[in-house]
Amino acid sequence: MLQNNAKLKRHYRKNQFWFWKAVETYTLGFYFILWVNVLDGRPPHHTIVQRFDDPIFIFLIAIVGTMSLTYSIWDFHFFHARQIIIGLLVFVWSMYFCVFFYHGMQTGYWDFALFLIGPMIGSMVSYGLTGDA
Repeated sequence: MLQNNAKLKRHYRKNQFWFWKAVETYTLGFYFILWVNVLDGRPPHHTIVQRFDDPIFIFLIAIVGTMSLTYSIWDFHFFHARQIIIGLLVFVWSMYFCVFFYHGMQTGYWDFALFLIGPMIGSMVSYGLTGDA
């Protein structure tokens, strides 16, 4: 038991950046759960953007968060797991950056989440390219 705890602590220290990105991804899902219909527009502006806060997309966010959390805790390296996790995280956050940006252009209301997501994407790409291997 102590050996497993030490191994988990070592994996956490090595992958703590990706652990916290997984937590941030879960937070994005909770944001859409707590604030229902975040992306609704005024009629007649019904667009595809409104679909991105539907339960299926929240479920997909949870899947990416779970995969990232699993990778960060167990530190497995088969099937190019690190590259896949980085790609999935950057894809999800880039997609929601574009969604919030487009929604802001439509409504004239720029959500604060947009200004938080941009630097997060930058940090993921930077750490993905230069971080530990």
